[in-house]
Amino acid sequence: MVDCPEIPNVRHLRMVQTIGRLGGVSAAARELNTSQPAVTQAVSNLERDLGAEIFCRCATGTYPSEVGALFLRRIDRFFDILESGIQAAQAGGDGRRSMPLVERLVTGTQIRALIVVSEPARLEVRAEHLGVSSASFYRSVREMERALGRSLTDRTPNGPVCNKVGTALARELRKALREIDFARTEVREATDGEVDMEIVVGALPMSGSYVLAEAMRDFLALKPTARVRVITGDYPFLVNELGMCNIDMIFGLLRKPEWATDLDEEAFFQDSFCVVTRKGHPLAQVRDITPRHLADYDWVVPAEGTPRRAQIDSLFDGLEKRPRFGIETSSLATLRALLASSDLITIMTRSEVQFDANIDLVESLPCRFLAPLPAKGITTRSGWLPTEAHAAFLDCLRRATAKARHDGGRRRPAVKLVS
Repeated sequence: MVDCPEIPNVRHLRMVQTIGRLGGVSAAARELNTSQPAVTQAVSNLERDLGAEIFCRCATGTYPSEVGALFLRRIDRFFDILESGIQAAQAGGDGRRSMPLVERLVTGTQIRALIVVSEPARLEVRAEHLGVSSASFYRSVREMERALGRSLTDRTPNGPVCNKVGTALARELRKALREIDFARTEVREATDGEVDMEIVVGALPMSGSYVLAEAMRDFLALKPTARVRVITGDYPFLVNELGMCNIDMIFGLLRKPEWATDLDEEAFFQDSFCVVTRKGHPLAQVRDITPRHLADYDWVVPAEGTPRRAQIDSLFDGLEKRPRFGIETSSLATLRALLASSDLITIMTRSEVQFDANIDLVESLPCRFLAPLPAKGITTRSGWLPTEAHAAFLDCLRRATAKARHDGGRRRPAVKLVS
């Protein structure tokens, strides 16, 4: 979706969908009020694009092949998302206005144009990549506005910018086109037996990088021709990337706000916080670590507004003495280097520190004053239908999290963990 690939002819997609529903080329031509040769040509064009036959022709009708059934399932979802998004845009969000078939309202060129214009910072780069001028994108968006009878952009000194309606519609168009991407991938896997796709995972800070790494290794052993890309960032950034279909899922703490009705969550495991120090730190000799003990040391802390920073701040509520937060970083590599070479301390999740503690790089210490964490797992778009490759990756992630230890790993026998 980053490069906004070529979009199939929307009318041709509707013709193929109608054949699949009615079981014949002639019936589809009559329903769509077009010629039978036009429908036949649409099927031929799409089959050539896919490199596989969508339908099996016989005396009793035209029926989906095994590969065609996979393709048609995604095409149905493409039109459901596309129609819902356009209807909401036309009706101002109430979704009650009737409309003609979407292929009579918008074209693939217009769909691509709105998606590109919705990200003005990247417009010139995409225009150059696609060999199309930015003016032509704006012209296609204006044509879409006239067809829908709805303003999708606002004029600014820097050119047209998507308004609230245009931005919402662009997000829905991205979701619809993602179904086309998945359709092509599933057809290639069914015909060639290889997975030629990239799974993009958004990883929250302290999500459990070693667990995620194990899942990726196991997945690529199963699907060696697939690719996995990990994007790290804070929750608001990753939620936006998820809505824009730039990532497929978010891995980490489940933090869905009440207003986010377009997100689904699946819990994988319950993690917990621990105090993290260098090996042999004086705190390792304390049987019951309290906030007063923690206040005696300088800290490495994450940025304000993160769950980990909120937990650190809450430890010292009501105390006269507060520690010095001299270093702020979200870099795990920097954090490791600082902890291993000084008396600085911090708190981390047990899943994140597990590997380093096992090799004696750092020490994870229990503290009964640390609050419990929300569950960790994945966040996806509501109604998302994963491909077989996505489902396999999720299974690898479930297995990796199920067998990992989040109870503190190696621990001094004298200390009872109650956090």
